Amino acid sequence: MHPQSISPDGIELVKKFEGLHRLQPDGMVAAYRCPASIWSCGYGSTKGVKSDTLWTKEYCELRLIEDLNAHAKEVKKLVNVPLSQSQYDALVSFVFNIGAGKNFRTSTLLKKLNVGLYDEVPEQIMRWNKARVDGKLTPLKGLTRRRAAEAAIFSKDALMPSDRDGPEMPQKVTTENPKKLTKSKTMVGAGIAGAATGLNEVAGQIQGLVSYAPMLKTVFLICAIGGIALAAYARFKDNKEGVH
Repeated sequence: MHPQSISPDGIELVKKFEGLHRLQPDGMVAAYRCPASIWSCGYGSTKGVKSDTLWTKEYCELRLIEDLNAHAKEVKKLVNVPLSQSQYDALVSFVFNIGAGKNFRTSTLLKKLNVGLYDEVPEQIMRWNKARVDGKLTPLKGLTRRRAAEAAIFSKDALMPSDRDGPEMPQKVTTENPKKLTKSKTMVGAGIAGAATGLNEVAGQIQGLVSYAPMLKTVFLICAIGGIALAAYARFKDNKEGVH
């Protein structure tokens, strides 16, 4: 029902947002206070960390995997619906950040997920972008970016409408009620232009027989120009309305 473990991509996601802070010139990693004023070390580990904690880079990597596995157990225990690898990775990263205790166990996110409302989980993830700074619950840019990444990864395997036995999305978009060719301004304009051009040629041939042939040529020329203009305008209008 759930993946066996967090994927390498999931681990990299956590490493990217947690970061390896306070790397010393001698290669050791010192403890630091996170934005919520909690002592942390390595990639956001907090258990047993004090102000004077020092770890090697190798131990920081091992501790991250250990911490992620501990939080992954909570995800497996509390989530009662199947999860894809991407959904699992996103939730492990999320729980690692907010804690596997009361925060996740009593969250609206978990309640919605456990009744199968997968589509509502990303929105719930995005709500957890605040931390207490100087005693006040404050949105943090770093948390907002992390929540957005976790929400996107959770949605990565979301089914498209056509995957859910819904209507297929056509590859080529068409108008809802296509115009009949006989009512198309483009076709009418092109027809006028073509007819006028043909008649203009005829007028040239009968010029010697009919005294008013030059006037006819002028009229037909004007009609041809008008027909071309109408066709061009209609084509521009159709293109603007998405008719190709």
